[in-house]
Amino acid sequence: MSVCNRHGLQVDLIRSGPDQFQRKLADFAGDNDLRWKYLAMLVLRENGGWHLDWIGKVFGHPKGHVTRCLRRVKQQLREHLEADVLEDDPLFADD
Repeated sequence: MSVCNRHGLQVDLIRSGPDQFQRKLADFAGDNDLRWKYLAMLVLRENGGWHLDWIGKVFGHPKGHVTRCLRRVKQQLREHLEADVLEDDPLFADD
């Protein structure tokens, strides 16, 4: 699976399997309960195909708030994964 970063470049999310990607998500969320909540919303929407109002019912939020949460977590993930990819990329390594 891949996404485009804010520069329009394709970023491969899974390089060696789902375990590595899950570790990246766990690293992203860390001890932040709000980020875990946002990730759960994202999984329900993107992988489960849930409607925004269904997700809102689960988390006790109106669907407009759910939309803002999803937008926020996607942006945060892009930034986190982009920094991680750039860090691993030999073109951007400090010599």
